[in-house]
Amino acid sequence: MSRMTKAKRILHPIDSLGLPSSVAGVMLAALSLACVLTGCGRGDGGVAQPRKKAPLVQVETVAAGRIARSIDLTGEVVPIESILIAAMVEGPIGFCPWREGDRVEAGQKLIEIDREMYRAEVKAADAALAVAQAKLADMKAGTRPEEIEKARQSVREAEQNAAFEKDDFARMTKLVDAGTLSAQEMERARVKRTAAEAKLAAARQQFEMLEAGFTRTAVAVQEAIVKEAEAKHELAQARLNECVVAAPFAGTVTQVFVRQGDMAAAKSPLLQMADLESLVVRCAVPEAQAGAMRTGMKAEVRLDALPGKTLSAEVARVFPELDPRMRTRTIELVVQDDTALAPGMFGRVQLIVESVADAVTVPVQAVIVTPAGAQVVFVAAAGKAAQRNVQTGIEEGGRIQILSGLKPGEKAIVSGQEKLKDGAEIRLPGPSAEGQFKGESGRTKRNAR
Repeated sequence: MSRMTKAKRILHPIDSLGLPSSVAGVMLAALSLACVLTGCGRGDGGVAQPRKKAPLVQVETVAAGRIARSIDLTGEVVPIESILIAAMVEGPIGFCPWREGDRVEAGQKLIEIDREMYRAEVKAADAALAVAQAKLADMKAGTRPEEIEKARQSVREAEQNAAFEKDDFARMTKLVDAGTLSAQEMERARVKRTAAEAKLAAARQQFEMLEAGFTRTAVAVQEAIVKEAEAKHELAQARLNECVVAAPFAGTVTQVFVRQGDMAAAKSPLLQMADLESLVVRCAVPEAQAGAMRTGMKAEVRLDALPGKTLSAEVARVFPELDPRMRTRTIELVVQDDTALAPGMFGRVQLIVESVADAVTVPVQAVIVTPAGAQVVFVAAAGKAAQRNVQTGIEEGGRIQILSGLKPGEKAIVSGQEKLKDGAEIRLPGPSAEGQFKGESGRTKRNAR
């Protein structure tokens, strides 16, 4: 049987339909093409397996830049120099012209309490001190010449009187011996003579004392009297001074508790003031981070009273001990920007604990932790994923520092790498990325040839 006869027999069913030869030829060609597309004549059952696509990933270039480890705290603006002034004595308020916001200078009178009794005590002590001081000055100056001359004259008169009484006693003695007078008259003369001699001795002693001046003992006693008078005067003045309260430093009145005419009680609050030039931001650091606190640390402060503004600050003081109740450590930050602050402002603080200027960083999601606990990052190179073991450091703002394992400029896979293996084929979204991989693959083949 000829080939033509076999072909006719194969096409006989189509021809039997009574179709024109041109239409029959088209149908035969279509059947042949369907046979090819469906795998007719293959030994695998006639079903073609489609090729599995490489997983779609996203990459990001490894960059080098600044990264910092920080802790978030809350703080309050407080003045370092702040004082609550209380009354030391009780009495009516005689002076208090201040209102909140008034500026006062150091040493300026703030409050005065009227106490007339204390003023009277000061006057009395002042007078007693003046008398004691005058007497001491008179003793140190010595006896005046007229006083010495008066004492000398008294001695002369006493000598004359003593001589007269002596002679009178001798005369009386002779008369008694002669029997003219009684013994009683002689005894009277004896008493007069003795009295005259005693007055003479006293006059001479007074004269000698005035001529020699006051003794050292007498002067020392008077000096002690003066010191006692001075101490009493100081005590009275101290009581009076407690009625007047002066500003211990220059500052601003923040709160007034009394007005003129009010009755003040001992230890009752009168006035509060603060130095608004000494404002700091005070924060409480949890115990876990308390040991890392150092002066000079940088921070960023955002105050609710100044929305949208970030202030630069620095740690100026670290308190030496932790609060035993709250288990926190207090630090003070000095705001370096020229900004008007007010006591009581609430702020949010980002304290920079550690900072690296040229750190190699990638997004946090690029780092995968293996079941063994290792940290790996997949890098896209020539259309394949290369696994790199890495060591990480600081994490900030969705990025993490890579201490080893990556270099700037490499392309780290940040999405779609969960099921990747080392050397697996990958594809990137967009024609530009695929073209880049094809270009890299082509260059590799050319280099191999």
